[in-house]
Amino acid sequence: MEILELVKKHNGFNSFNPMQEKAINAGLLEHNIVVSSPTASGKTVVAEIASLNNILNKHKKVVYTCPLRALASEHYNDFKEKYSKELSIKAVLSTGDFDSSGKYLSSNDVIFTTFEKLNSLLTHRADWLSQIGLLIVDEIHTLGSDRGPTIEMVLTKLRFLNKHLQVLGLSATIPNAKEISKWLGAKLVESDYRPVKLREGVFLDGEIFFEKDVTSISKHQDELSSIALDTLSRGKQALFFLNTRKRSEATAKKLASITSARLNQREKNVLEGASEKILNALETPTEQCRTLASLVKQGVSFHNAGLLEKQRRIIEDLFKRNYLKFICSTPTLAQGINMPAFRVVMPSPYRYSGFGMERIPVSEWKQVAGRAGRPKYDSEGEAILVAKTEFEKDDYFDYFINGEVEDVESKLESEFQLRFHLLSIISSGFVFDLESAEKFFSGTFYGSQMENLSDLFGKITKIISELEEMQFVKTTEKRIDATPLGKRVAELYLDPSSAHKIIQTLKKEKHNDLSYLFMIANTTEFRPLLTVPKAMQSELWERVTQHPEELPVDVNKEMFYDDSLLSKYWVSLLLKEWIDEVREQAIVDSYNVQPGILRAKLKNADWLAYACLELAKILELKTHFLPLVKIRKRLQHGVKEELVPLCELRGIGRVRSRMLFRANVKTIADLKKLDAKDLEKILNSPAIAVSVKKQLSARK
Repeated sequence: MEILELVKKHNGFNSFNPMQEKAINAGLLEHNIVVSSPTASGKTVVAEIASLNNILNKHKKVVYTCPLRALASEHYNDFKEKYSKELSIKAVLSTGDFDSSGKYLSSNDVIFTTFEKLNSLLTHRADWLSQIGLLIVDEIHTLGSDRGPTIEMVLTKLRFLNKHLQVLGLSATIPNAKEISKWLGAKLVESDYRPVKLREGVFLDGEIFFEKDVTSISKHQDELSSIALDTLSRGKQALFFLNTRKRSEATAKKLASITSARLNQREKNVLEGASEKILNALETPTEQCRTLASLVKQGVSFHNAGLLEKQRRIIEDLFKRNYLKFICSTPTLAQGINMPAFRVVMPSPYRYSGFGMERIPVSEWKQVAGRAGRPKYDSEGEAILVAKTEFEKDDYFDYFINGEVEDVESKLESEFQLRFHLLSIISSGFVFDLESAEKFFSGTFYGSQMENLSDLFGKITKIISELEEMQFVKTTEKRIDATPLGKRVAELYLDPSSAHKIIQTLKKEKHNDLSYLFMIANTTEFRPLLTVPKAMQSELWERVTQHPEELPVDVNKEMFYDDSLLSKYWVSLLLKEWIDEVREQAIVDSYNVQPGILRAKLKNADWLAYACLELAKILELKTHFLPLVKIRKRLQHGVKEELVPLCELRGIGRVRSRMLFRANVKTIADLKKLDAKDLEKILNSPAIAVSVKKQLSARK
């Protein structure tokens, strides 16, 4: 069957929409294309057409890449469900493990991944990358974000590697899409098509003001409650975007009384079951788990970085199936997966920047507004800003609703970004002298935007000298090459300055648990650090100055040069409490950190502990091998050293392993001897006891 008919069949429609037709007519099956069109305009179908054409007709591999793991996962699941079985297309999701060449990926037809993972594969010189026929870059407008340099480098590397690579860039509407298209040698497809009409407005004093009309709504306790009640009265859902995690939780609590009174029995039953799963996402529920479970039971939820991954998936699924009526989120949800609602509401388009409150970019508001309107359910969607005064209402209309979206500009010139990416491209052979460096950077988006690259090359020359001082590169009059140590640093996906700090620390003789943990915290990759409460600062300074031997740095010197020394010490103490089995809720309370943030920090610490061990290996600093292996295991499980063997069993975490240890079951050998009934009594869980016994039997 012809590709276009195949895509229509698997999507269940008879014809393509105007934007999709425009892309097809522009040469989607052969040429580089950049599609700039609103959210929900059907860009995924455009990607499917190009993908199937490359796989089935050209017999080439396809790589789909995007900024977020959740987005990659959603597109992978969707593509696999539609096409894999019937068309025998092998699809794979790869978003983790930056220290891997990904050989297992070579047997697949389409790989779904993130910018960072794809970049790490290039650094590891995965040979199958030269077989890619099509690279799909979703959210290509993120070229202008902090993560932009990564996708900019990925695109430049792959285009150098494969001259015949087809690139498909997908973007929300941006003013300088022509500039991006020109850089990629692509045809630009611009469209304002949207299947669900979007109306942007401002709420003030009981009325929603749109461009051409006004909607009056009944007043309730406050603005957000009024909008929520009106939304429910229409049988609709809404997303509320708040500027802090704390406000997202507070708003969800406020709206719970409105939703709970309007749920039918079936909704209550489904939400009750989901609430139980959310409550038990951890071995021992935290207060946040209890709060979240209670809210979900009432038909509302908050959604922010503080959630656990399992909880986030449950909440998103409930909202998609219309069981949750409102989600109160931080704006990051707007950049993530496809979760539209009839209304999106933003109470304030300002956020704290470190220098006071400042407006969010217009592009961010448009990203948020794009979530309004559910295809197949709504004929229109409403995106609403909430104003306090007439002046504010007029200002919001002028700046956000009718204002110009900012141009996308390269962020590659930052020294941090250049240092990281320069070592990577030297290590992987893209750059080997100043001439090849000039050629490579001229091919970047930055190079296409800047007429004069002299400033950039001034920075590059300086950074190469720094890398040579760190012994990551060696230079001669004719060549620049990465040293074996430099190659390993690049493969580990480390900022060279972080790697240099780790190496300097590893070369010191005396170490303890806290000094290893501080070594992890003292890296760029571990940021953002946690804020030290003002009430704790003097006590911490006193401790750190009275016991400088605890840390692997010159405390008396660093306290004057490193503004974040206290924060690094603070987060090191958090990690120390975790591996010393302090209760999770106690850590959450003491350090004012949410469970999801804590888990993200622990995952990051685990990866950095691995990187430290790998650097110790290449430097042959053998005294660190065993301590770092132990530290890593303890970080993974949150236990003291004696519990590590027990925690290797599925279902046995920090709480259950300590229960076993207290019952004098201290080793795997002890567990094997234990009767199943006795194990059940100790763990107070028949299911876990059965699972453990099965695992032990399989080990024989």
